[in-house]
Amino acid sequence: MITVGVQTKGLLPELPIEEAFDKIAKAGFTCIDLNLDAFLTSADVYKGNINKFFDAPIEDLLSYFGQYRQAMDDRGIRASQMHSVYPFLVPDRHQQNIYMQQVAIPKSILIAEAMDIPWVVIHPCKLRYEFGVDREFEENLKYYSSLIPFLKEHHVGICVENLYTGIGPRTVEGPCANPQEAIGYIDVLNEEAGEELFGLCLDTGHLQLVKREPYEYITTVGSRLKVLHLHENDVADDLHQMPFTFGRTEQDGLHWDNIAQALREIAFDGTLSYETHPCMRAFPASVQDVALQTICMMGNQLKREIKMEK
Repeated sequence: MITVGVQTKGLLPELPIEEAFDKIAKAGFTCIDLNLDAFLTSADVYKGNINKFFDAPIEDLLSYFGQYRQAMDDRGIRASQMHSVYPFLVPDRHQQNIYMQQVAIPKSILIAEAMDIPWVVIHPCKLRYEFGVDREFEENLKYYSSLIPFLKEHHVGICVENLYTGIGPRTVEGPCANPQEAIGYIDVLNEEAGEELFGLCLDTGHLQLVKREPYEYITTVGSRLKVLHLHENDVADDLHQMPFTFGRTEQDGLHWDNIAQALREIAFDGTLSYETHPCMRAFPASVQDVALQTICMMGNQLKREIKMEK
């Protein structure tokens, strides 16, 4: 059954837990994307500024997120996906990489298990423009493969995500920006696992930045698509704004009707999850609730289009 969700970043951990989930529920969302990357940001990881959040014993982390679970249960909300911390590999950061791969990400998976989250998004590392695509593929496969026994034990799956990267002032394709490359990762890993432990998280804003056509991408990967990051940008920066924000005509911005058609053709039945946290920061506090409601209305409209309902 198709549901509509929103990410927690922009609301949590900034707001008290009860207040944040009140806002999510009152806006009409029934699902969330739990952003663990809000507790250890990618910007800090790239800079080498690793905080102490994941140093806490797993029992303490599970107790903390148990408060999330209780607040969600009280409001009829579930977590359809998690965004884990990233990147798990930065060249020449050996000790940091060990910490990310052996502490932060495994603890993320344990939190996902405790919260009944089926899919955890773990970005593939970006190495192609320094060491080549083959080295990048090898390093990503090596780490994802190493997690297979742990994933089986804790009943959690991993989604790779289509990424972009920057070369000077240019935005260029990163890992899985090409749908065939994403298929290569997923199929090789699932064959090794002997079951469907790996899937795709499709980020619509990243498609825009590398000028990939959503309909073609979605229909190419097909049932491998498990979770979504829905948002839009100006084709220059990864702005994570709500759909229909950019452009003056129907020809500008993402063609959401084509996205709906593609999702219908592959029989997508997951969560239409909006990754639009800057809206919670860009709008004044007095209208943030209205912004959340508007995003949810967009999700319900997309759901109707997928199901071909009026």
